[in-house]
Amino acid sequence: MEYSVEVRRRFAAALAVRRCIPAGCEICTSAEAEDRTLGVWARAHIGISNGRIVAAQFDVWGCPDTIAAADLAAERLRGVLLEDFRGLDARAMAQELDVPTQKLGKLLRLEDAALAAAAAAREQIEKGIDNGSITH
Repeated sequence: MEYSVEVRRRFAAALAVRRCIPAGCEICTSAEAEDRTLGVWARAHIGISNGRIVAAQFDVWGCPDTIAAADLAAERLRGVLLEDFRGLDARAMAQELDVPTQKLGKLLRLEDAALAAAAAAREQIEKGIDNGSITH
């Protein structure tokens, strides 16, 4: 299979660098999504400070397109106000990375994980939990 230049670049970067959610985030959450029929599993980790997503990363099992999309998704999450986050645009990410249409379902699992992590963060805020971790 041929992968785009951007997928190859992000795939190499994702394998080379293991980021972590920095200490000092007021809220840290993680959530998973998977589809075994598609061969994809993703865990989104987000760190929130002052209502803003200041750190984001994904643990991913999947093809190079999915791993590259996870890197792009984490990049797009950083800096977003939690209250404004309504999801990732999987179609736009697929187009930007030149990911084949038949793999869109894999990218949607990244969105599912990110949405669940954001929901967990909102839940912590509502409950007044600070500097904890809820995993769904």
